[in-house]
Amino acid sequence: EEPGQAAVLKVTENEPGATAKLPGCALCSATKSTGVLTEQRVSMSEEWVHFKIQSSDSSRSTSLASLRNKIRRHETSRAHKIAQELTEKGGQDLVGNLVRAVSETVFAETDSLVELESQRAKDIEEALLNCLDTAGFTEEWLQKNWVSFVSDGASVMLGKNSGVATRLTARYPNLFTWHCMNHRLELAVSDAVDEVQAVNHFKVFLEKIHNLYSQSNKNSRELLEAAQEVGSQVLKIGRVLSTRWVASSFRSVKAVWTSYEALNNTLKMLQATKQEAAKRDKLIEAWHVECKARNSCVTSDSCLMHCLNLQTCLSNSRPILADHLLKRTIRVLASFKDTQGEKLEEALTAQALGHLGSVPLESNAKLTPINAKQFLQSLINNLEKRLSFDGEMLHDLSVLDTGNWPSTPGIRHGEAQVKRLCRRFNLGEEQAVNGMRDFLEHPDSEPESLKPLIQCMKTIPCSTAECERGFSLMNNICTDKRSTLLLSNVSNLMMISINGPPVTLFEPRKYVTTWLRSHRSATQARRQCTPQMPEYKHIWKAL
Repeated sequence: EEPGQAAVLKVTENEPGATAKLPGCALCSATKSTGVLTEQRVSMSEEWVHFKIQSSDSSRSTSLASLRNKIRRHETSRAHKIAQELTEKGGQDLVGNLVRAVSETVFAETDSLVELESQRAKDIEEALLNCLDTAGFTEEWLQKNWVSFVSDGASVMLGKNSGVATRLTARYPNLFTWHCMNHRLELAVSDAVDEVQAVNHFKVFLEKIHNLYSQSNKNSRELLEAAQEVGSQVLKIGRVLSTRWVASSFRSVKAVWTSYEALNNTLKMLQATKQEAAKRDKLIEAWHVECKARNSCVTSDSCLMHCLNLQTCLSNSRPILADHLLKRTIRVLASFKDTQGEKLEEALTAQALGHLGSVPLESNAKLTPINAKQFLQSLINNLEKRLSFDGEMLHDLSVLDTGNWPSTPGIRHGEAQVKRLCRRFNLGEEQAVNGMRDFLEHPDSEPESLKPLIQCMKTIPCSTAECERGFSLMNNICTDKRSTLLLSNVSNLMMISINGPPVTLFEPRKYVTTWLRSHRSATQARRQCTPQMPEYKHIWKAL
């Protein structure tokens, strides 16, 4: 290579039988395309990129002269100058390259998913601690700063003898373990349904309706058409009052309430068909005698509506606020025993008139109606049982709630509780006690010296709703057609979906720029695609 000329692979003598090496441009080979600096009628030569420059002359001296001439022309070409510019810009992006290298480490530390070797408590504990260690949480740091562990009620997680929570508290004595409040709410509703036997008829009836429409697209279309005729909105009808989110049960009950006439019309249409006549006749017969179910629907509607509100509030609250919300919900449910709600009055009026809209209502002595007061009281009892705030720590935390103070609290009110909390959270006792006294004197503002304790209290979640949303997102990503996704890819997609910006704020320009540095654009000239020959083309020719 002569001084100032383009970098090339020099012609070398080859051994007998070896493939001859040809010259080309190292810069163009590294760049491969003009990328973001592409210009009309300017492109990288395939011969220079892939080292395929040849001379047609047979003599050595003439051949070398021809190659030198080609090198000079290539050096002054616009394509080669663009390759030089891209190389210089790539070298200047040192900070960006460093950030990307650091980001790879950060991404590895913030994986959304941890793959378990097995579902035993020991392996779950080990996987969790390894994940925390990878993220930078050392054993010493966890001993001092890990405040709480919240989980659903599975025995492998909260088992008293060898559950994950038990194993963690043995290793971290100050760790506060907690059963998710939303899962407790589900169990409370399920217990109330089991206690009030009359609800079972309504539950089974709705499950039959769900099976009828969920297993047949034709029936679903007919329901939609009937709903459009009566001007109602068809909501999703699913199973109700089982161990599932209250929101799902409420959605199903509300679907029957709002689509009552549409359901009646579609069942009449089904009665006229001969297919599965016996099965449908039984369902239609049950529908026409389900005037009591209308009242049970209203009773369940009212209860589930308030439980749904409680579930939504618990998802984003802390123990002290959750206790207040629970007590308020119980008072609201108790008030329905004395004062009927709006929807219940509407149902009772329809029952007295003998029709609801255009649907006639018939009574049936064989059906046992739901005793609304019994169902409400059972639900209240189970809410108090399942969602009670027991334990010394929660009692100590309650002193920070001004609503739990006596009318005239003493200057040392809550001092013992604050000291116990400080010892548990490794905080300064004297500073917190002085802050509590300032808080007692000025309850309208939080003293600075008490804020560390209040911040610790705020780190205790009442619910695992965020984790459950992650499971739902994972199910949306890992569909039947995408079942071969690697765990790392699923984790990355979940990370983007959970923490990434909305599409309207996504700026793709920098990613396109990075792509075009080493790839061809769709509009670039001389873009070549090599079609793959079908494997069975010779068979097609024979046919």
